[in-house]
Amino acid sequence: MNTEYRPRFTFEISEEQQTRANNLLSAYGLRKAIFSNILDDVLDIIEQNGNMAIGIMCSSKIKPRTIIPTIGQVEKLNVIKKGGADDH
Repeated sequence: MNTEYRPRFTFEISEEQQTRANNLLSAYGLRKAIFSNILDDVLDIIEQNGNMAIGIMCSSKIKPRTIIPTIGQVEKLNVIKKGGADDH
């Protein structure tokens, strides 16, 4: 096995997503740090709940922050920090 091989997780995104990511996640290693944690959470949820979790996560009616607890916690802390109500 090649010792320089590093597994990758890739998928297509829209041009708008790319622009936003470039603007918001430009620091070296930031994307990997954030999305590795999100991927771990998603895989944990699927392991615990099976195909039902996949169906729910693929539904356009539910936002990921309501499925993945860590995203919801970050959002709640941000609302508290800003001293306002949740706009979502």
